Amino acid sequence: MLHRFFLFAFLFGSTLLAPAVTFRDFSGVCQGGDGSLKLPYWDTLAGWNRIDIAWNAAEPVEGQYNEAYLKKVYSSIRKNLDRGVKMLPMLGYAPGWASRDGEYVFTCGDSRKVYNKLGGNEYRLREFKKEKNGGWVPRTDKAGNPIDKTVRNPRIPLAPENIAKWQAFIRRVVSDLRAEPYRLEYFQIWNEAHPKSGFYDGEMLEYLKNIHLPAAEAIRDLGGKVVYGGYPCCGAVDALARDLTKAKAWNSLDVIDIHYFPEWCMDYLRRKAAENGNPGIGVWQTEIVFHRNYYAVAQIYPNVLYRGLTHNWKNIDRYKLFFFAFGSPDDPKAYGYGKCLLAGTTLTPHGKALETLADIFGSEELAAYDRIVSIPKLDFANKGDRISGFRFGNKILVAVNFDAKTRENQEKEGLEVLKLTFPGLKTEQVNSAVRIGVFGERRDLAVQTLPDGVTLEVPLAEEESNRYSDKFLNEKSLRRPAFYTLLELK
Repeated sequence: MLHRFFLFAFLFGSTLLAPAVTFRDFSGVCQGGDGSLKLPYWDTLAGWNRIDIAWNAAEPVEGQYNEAYLKKVYSSIRKNLDRGVKMLPMLGYAPGWASRDGEYVFTCGDSRKVYNKLGGNEYRLREFKKEKNGGWVPRTDKAGNPIDKTVRNPRIPLAPENIAKWQAFIRRVVSDLRAEPYRLEYFQIWNEAHPKSGFYDGEMLEYLKNIHLPAAEAIRDLGGKVVYGGYPCCGAVDALARDLTKAKAWNSLDVIDIHYFPEWCMDYLRRKAAENGNPGIGVWQTEIVFHRNYYAVAQIYPNVLYRGLTHNWKNIDRYKLFFFAFGSPDDPKAYGYGKCLLAGTTLTPHGKALETLADIFGSEELAAYDRIVSIPKLDFANKGDRISGFRFGNKILVAVNFDAKTRENQEKEGLEVLKLTFPGLKTEQVNSAVRIGVFGERRDLAVQTLPDGVTLEVPLAEEESNRYSDKFLNEKSLRRPAFYTLLELK
């Protein structure tokens, strides 16, 4: 036992810089319905669930709350909490009665929308497009008819006199959910506000002033923590940073949240927050993936997790990823079919990839590990070809990721293995070594002794007879640019 203590002290160091973070603390999903809570995946894949609480549904008539709607949402939150799943509510989407009166014209690039209030929550909407001569002509639908229709609750700026009513809605819901039996801590303000997103037809500085800051003030007053409303990838992170600086909004945030951005953008925003007086800010992506690159989990999750563990992870909630979305019906016509974690109740390749990583990490406390040498040389980088190392319990995991182009070149050159060396380890200290594919394919590895450590030759490709197959995978899926190597120590 004493020998094992000194071995781990040598390999892992004696000081943990991060709190007791587990994979389930780090991983969340969007829109996991109540019916899914009976599934076993909540025990391993994700510890968080994000849901919407829409102002237009909660207060469809000014001054009259829809208590039945709120009761239903609160009941769902309680069911998740009872299941051991933490909740992130998104508060947003104004009712039409609270939005701009009269005529509101919104122009973004070559697109223009003209809203005219009809009364209650309804507006007339006409759309136009800009011609080369600078003039504007009606935009048409698929049938060739000018777009001229009635819409309810458009996502446009608030009428100035209703900003206080927006804040009152925030206070009502946050007061409810900060109290027993919920005791929620984090609240996301709005979703994907941006002139090009379709979730807010307005300017960013006006949004920050009239929607974000009043809501943040109310959440903070009630002891909650503020999650920025999921800045979408149709924008740019440097533009977001500039707008937050102009609006003096950096210190209104506990978490800066973005959607569908490369991992390096999370590092960028963490640095910009520190430059603007908020060095401890959390950095989340509450929507990621939602496409059919089934290696995304293996390419994104280990990289973000490693970057977090090596960048001042002092608060257990500082870094998170939320997969969008939890599931879709098992129907090719369904929205999100093949892009979610589940199709019906069956895991898609995305779900299988996330299950594989979650099963590897289990419920162990995670820490970064960098005593690894690779040939060909791979860096602990944020872009391109890279490795990420982790230690947990008596295990060491190396996550390997190659660009698709690199993998193609390796095949042309006949490169078949990656050599991984672990300085300081001895052969007799290794119980087992295994290569694990993105979807859980396992292959035992031989441990070779070196004067100053051990080395492994890890095949770059899955064994033909052991490849995971699924109806969503095709020939392009056979060039698998990511895999894991797991060492279990005695």
